[in-house]
Amino acid sequence: MASITTEELLAHTQWLESGGKSGSKIDETGMNLAGATLNDLNLSKAHFVGTTMTKANLAGTNLSNADFSGANLDSANLSGADLSGTDLAGVSLRHANLSNANVRGADLSGANLEGANLTNADFTDADLIAANLTGATQTGMRREGAKLADTQGLVG
Repeated sequence: MASITTEELLAHTQWLESGGKSGSKIDETGMNLAGATLNDLNLSKAHFVGTTMTKANLAGTNLSNADFSGANLDSANLSGADLSGTDLAGVSLRHANLSNANVRGADLSGANLEGANLTNADFTDADLIAANLTGATQTGMRREGAKLADTQGLVG
C-alpha cells in the first residue's frame, strides 16, 4: 500500500515554511493511498487530484487549501480535519466521517457526501451547490453563508 514518506513530509514542511522557496509540495496526483494513515499532519496546499484515499485516516490533519478534485475519499476519517478553502469539487465522500471538521469556504460543488457523518462540521461560506447529502448525519452542522442551490438531502 502506498503512503507518503517521511522525506516527502519533511520536504513539504520546508516548502510551506519557506513560502515555496525550498523543499517541495506534496503531489500525490492519481496515486492510490487507500487505507493510508495520515492523521495529525500538516498537508496544507498539497495536491491529491484524482487520488484514491478510501478508508484513509486523515483525522486532525491540516488539509487547508489542498486540491482533491476528482479524488475518492469514501469511508475516509476526516474528523477534526481542517479542510478550509480546500477544493473538493466533484469528490466522492460517501460514508466519510467529517465530524467536527472545519470545511469553511471549501468547494464541495457536485460532491457526493451520501451517508457521511457531518456532525458539528463547519461548512460556513462553503460551496455545496449540487452536492448530495442524502442520508448524511447533519446534527450541529453549520452552514451560514453556504451556497446551497440544488443541494440534495439537506435536513432542516
